[in-house]
Amino acid sequence: MTENWYPYNYLDDNHKVVGQSTERVIQVLNAANVDFTLALYPWTRALNLATSKANVLLYTVLRTPDREDLFHWVCPIAKKNVHQIYRLTERNDIELSSEQDIKNYSVVVTRDTFLHQYMLGLGLSDGHNLHLTADDDVNATLFLAGRVDLLPAFDSAIYRILATRGIDKSHISPLMEIPSKYYPDYCMALSKSTPLELVEKIRQANKIITTH
Repeated sequence: MTENWYPYNYLDDNHKVVGQSTERVIQVLNAANVDFTLALYPWTRALNLATSKANVLLYTVLRTPDREDLFHWVCPIAKKNVHQIYRLTERNDIELSSEQDIKNYSVVVTRDTFLHQYMLGLGLSDGHNLHLTADDDVNATLFLAGRVDLLPAFDSAIYRILATRGIDKSHISPLMEIPSKYYPDYCMALSKSTPLELVEKIRQANKIITTH
């Protein structure tokens, strides 16, 4: 199972689960001769299912220290992408000269994600200057409506959302990149109750595909 996170995993116009990571997961599971079905849920629900149910594979999961002991890991499955911090272009009152300046503003992120943990680490607090939602589309809606000051996102993801809403790219402006030193590997995460033999089959298939 996965979440809506372009360009790695998302629903196309036919409501089919697609994306860069989806292609990789399908390729790996087929190579490992594993039967599977794909499902897309809000991130928090997918995460809860993966930590409570047997034989669940969750992707794309960033391998952060707080998640390390929750899963069996298969890494990497996708290239890391740079997150930018955006403001509405008209908001000339917002300036960032360092990461620490972020906590002077309100930020919207998806709950229980890498970005959520990153913002908490900077000193932002849930329900105060950190607004939590179920997915990127809701994040964009709040941001574009001016209900929050800042939005962290991939350029390809936010520009795709703008295009679907008929909004020009010039409507938003990047202020800074989140330093790459914070980015963990992008992985598959298998529920702890998954048989180790199956985990190893998937790891070996991913390793072979990675080296070719």
